Amino acid sequence: MLIHERAKLASILLATADALDIPDHVYEDATLKYEDVGEHLAAEDSALCSYKPQIYVQGSFRLGTVVQPYGRGDEYDIDLVCQLEIKKESITQKDLKAKVGARLGTRDDLAQILNPSRRCWILDYPAEAGMPAFHMDVLPSIPNEERRPTGILLTDTELTRWQKSNPVAYAEWFKKRMEVVFRLQKAALAESMRASIEDVPDWRVKTPLQRSVQILKRHRDIYFEKKPEVKPVSIILTTLAAHAYQNQEDIFDALSGLVESMSLFI
Repeated sequence: MLIHERAKLASILLATADALDIPDHVYEDATLKYEDVGEHLAAEDSALCSYKPQIYVQGSFRLGTVVQPYGRGDEYDIDLVCQLEIKKESITQKDLKAKVGARLGTRDDLAQILNPSRRCWILDYPAEAGMPAFHMDVLPSIPNEERRPTGILLTDTELTRWQKSNPVAYAEWFKKRMEVVFRLQKAALAESMRASIEDVPDWRVKTPLQRSVQILKRHRDIYFEKKPEVKPVSIILTTLAAHAYQNQEDIFDALSGLVESMSLFI
């Protein structure tokens, strides 16, 4: 492939990823909303306060791989973990979920948009003032004593055993897979903004890995549009892509490399 053709394709891929990315003002509005919910859950007057709640975001918002909604009925999805310091022998999954739901329901505005789901509570935010509709999944959890300090156990209404997860460690692993390019891009962005590196928020930086994941997710959405029952979930695409990524600085090289070698990590 000629150099100018390669550069043109890279430019198209960058433009595609930019179009798929969440707009800054929507990201900032969503951030304010999940911080507000977190503060409500952990407030001093909360019935959860004695359990030392830790509230943090997980999933694509944490990884920087959010894509704009695709198709009718699709929305932005924010995943929020509400971790309570309780031993699993001291509480049932049902009671844990009820505790978090009860606290969310003590505020009228949240109670009006609160709905139960299999593993979590869902807050359905309607579209307003130029902001799109989105939903926030609030996931009740407790520490997994076998995987301290970041492992957690999840509720699940369809399963009797506690389900294990570790979203913090996963996010750290994902960042590790792209840390070389991330540092280079953050320094370059800081220089272009005439700011210090510390003043540039991480979410403003988009590495070829993050952009490639966004493109793969949209390709998945389109390819499986008529057969959603076999559509791979985002965590599978993200994990395979991160394993295959070799810190390529160019998005064309990155995406080409991922497509060629992702299957080796299945």
